[in-house]
Amino acid sequence: MTKNTPPLVCGHCRRTFTRPKPTGRTPVYCSQKCRSASYRGRTAAPAAPRSYDDDVVRIGRALLTKAQALDHSARHRVPALPLEIVECCVALRRDLDDITAVATRHAHANGATWPQIAKIMTTSQSTLKSNYSAEKVDKILAKRADRGPARLRRPATLRSGERTPTISRASPLLPGLPGYALSRALSYLGRSSVHLTIRELAAGTGVSTSYIYRIMSGERTPTWDVAAAFARACDADPDDLTFLWNTAHALATPPPADGQTYPEAVHALQAALRGLRLAAANPEIPTLLRRGTAPLTVGSATALLDSGIPAPGFLEWPVVKALTTALQGDPDTIQPLWERLHTLAGRAHDTPGGTAGGASLPAEAFG
Repeated sequence: MTKNTPPLVCGHCRRTFTRPKPTGRTPVYCSQKCRSASYRGRTAAPAAPRSYDDDVVRIGRALLTKAQALDHSARHRVPALPLEIVECCVALRRDLDDITAVATRHAHANGATWPQIAKIMTTSQSTLKSNYSAEKVDKILAKRADRGPARLRRPATLRSGERTPTISRASPLLPGLPGYALSRALSYLGRSSVHLTIRELAAGTGVSTSYIYRIMSGERTPTWDVAAAFARACDADPDDLTFLWNTAHALATPPPADGQTYPEAVHALQAALRGLRLAAANPEIPTLLRRGTAPLTVGSATALLDSGIPAPGFLEWPVVKALTTALQGDPDTIQPLWERLHTLAGRAHDTPGGTAGGASLPAEAFG
């Protein structure tokens, strides 16, 4: 080969090489190894293009969760947290950027052409192909995976007298789902405890700071021990979360324990109502009266949310139902607690002396 012969570029590895001999056909590959690798690449069955179906659903659900969190923060503002809505917007924008990238690849994988996508997004085809290439979208999904995928969890056991440890489970922050009220109550407790930083709250609860954020956002439903420790760290009564915790794990109200007294049944009902009040961001009594209907009054609402035994007239089901509705709760889930109380009141009425916990019960106690 003469000195003026330019170097060749391998068709596989793209490295330069010199021609081994001056005669014959010009070689395309630098070695037999590159030649064989290139042949395998040309003859291998093409991989099926990624559809991104599951990714669109997963990110869409996360986007809906954060939008619901923003809605709740906007409607139930905490003056001590002026940046909370801004933080929600930042998280929402990140998910919106991610799902835009994934949706673009999803549309292309399902038959949409680049010109069609460019027209809808009012941008050029070259910008789309550059910003939403398969490699860049895969990196976005990889980063989301690094932030922590949801783990499989065992079903919870009923929280009654014994606090049996359970594995926590994911709880999307959506109204109507079992874990929504508990996540809202924990979120309110954490947000309103301005004397605690997230790090201090995590230390008092015995979990990591990232897990505290996930509890408060509804991405995780804690075990009972964690929920109770969270409440104590926020100077709240863990009993107020019992009903919400059982509901979050889709558990029915447990049967009354042997020897349960009327005051204990009243306390369970009041604690459940106080839990619903926490989930509603602790509205004032006048606010509840505007939301509720007759026969709810200032006196009945105050007595039912207090820790003392209310007057029997305040324990009638129409009053309890009206307060539950004003607290944005489901009366059907509260009714079993009221029926248990009603049953214990009836037993006390049938016993000599007609007392429950030492207090005389007039006829109004029985509806």
